[in-house]
Amino acid sequence: LAPLLTEFVGTFFLCLTITLSADSALGPLAIGAMLMSMVFMGGQLSGAHYNPAITFAVALTGRLGWMKAGYYAATQVAASFVAGIVGGVIAKGEGLTPGYPSVAPGRHISAIICEFLFTFILAKVVLNVAGHSQRRNNSFYGLAIGLTVFSGIVSVGDISGGAFNPAVGTGLPVMQGSFLDVTVFWIGPMLGAFTAALFFWATNGDEFALESYVPKPSAAIRGLSPYIMEGVGTFFLTFVISMSSNSLLGPLSIGSILVAVVFMSGHISGGHFNPAVTAAVYSTGAIELRKGCFYIASQFAGSLLAAGVARVLMGWRMGYPTIAGGAASIPAALLLEMLGTFALVLTVFHTAVGPSKQQLQYGTEDEENSFYGLAIGMAVFALNTLAGGVSGGAFNPAVGTALPFLAGDFVDFWLYWVAPVIGALAAAGVFTITHGNKEDFSEIPGATGKA
Repeated sequence: LAPLLTEFVGTFFLCLTITLSADSALGPLAIGAMLMSMVFMGGQLSGAHYNPAITFAVALTGRLGWMKAGYYAATQVAASFVAGIVGGVIAKGEGLTPGYPSVAPGRHISAIICEFLFTFILAKVVLNVAGHSQRRNNSFYGLAIGLTVFSGIVSVGDISGGAFNPAVGTGLPVMQGSFLDVTVFWIGPMLGAFTAALFFWATNGDEFALESYVPKPSAAIRGLSPYIMEGVGTFFLTFVISMSSNSLLGPLSIGSILVAVVFMSGHISGGHFNPAVTAAVYSTGAIELRKGCFYIASQFAGSLLAAGVARVLMGWRMGYPTIAGGAASIPAALLLEMLGTFALVLTVFHTAVGPSKQQLQYGTEDEENSFYGLAIGMAVFALNTLAGGVSGGAFNPAVGTALPFLAGDFVDFWLYWVAPVIGALAAAGVFTITHGNKEDFSEIPGATGKA
């Protein structure tokens, strides 16, 4: 009973937080923080799913029996109803309106797309940071999971309600007499979970426990793993930048999704998600030209696809990096983009490599540190906050090309190429000076043989 009780408690507090923090500007942060806490609390007992879609994804990998998965899902839905009752009583007693996820009027198709996308990345993060045999007992899995949900709510909450969880999307609305959107919160998340399991098979085939009826991916598919991860990670970084651009929590949302996808992908691709980072890695001789070109192509493909989806969802209201002051601000924007990319790349190199022989080897249980993704993502949060109002805060040629292109703004392309690449190469030069030993370069994320 311990796993089921844990699932009940975790789902209950997640749903209660949603119900009682809906009117707060910090509501998305509170929801992500509660999920993070509950995941750390229950991870060793039940796996800390708290979500029928996550349970479905885990079952698809063969790491949870289908009967037990059914018990998990029933427990999670029951907890959401109980939380809906308790939260409703408290809120109404205080003259408040109980919160629950709801779809924006007339946007059900868009809502399904949003719920699909963020449940996909949530399940993908869960499977890679909490369900990978080589990454057990890490100390970042709860953080990555909670920040994914926080970022999703900030990005698409106004469209879909930001549930990404059939239990949340069932018990809370139903207890407030709202039934119309429940199907959205099952269709989108369950399709997202299925797709995440499929991608996990393609990129982590050895982790599947269903050898009897699911063949291992071919060598060709396995060879594509780092490029798939680079495309997926860059997609969500670009998508969140566009969709959260008008939110006060936007910069933190951008940094948070980067934290999550770097932790998700580090053991496979190194988690570049940025042609400037890849160029810097190549300049040290740590990655082959051919592989670097494929990385950059994958990053641009992911970014362009994300920009296209954002364009469909938001029309001309989609967010994109741009120089706020026009031509008069170009010198300041150029300097900020160079300095920002310099700081970002230097952070990547130093947190992923380190100053001594205790270099990070992604995917090695005994050596993978617990802070590299946090350092990289929070660097982008800080840089976006300090520079976004002047330069647009791209620090990334893929982001600075795809989003303006789909938004119909072609003026500032050159700046988002020139400044980040100069900044990245300068950071690589500083790293070369401080880490002259070639053995250090072999541990840079994405180095030959490490991804």
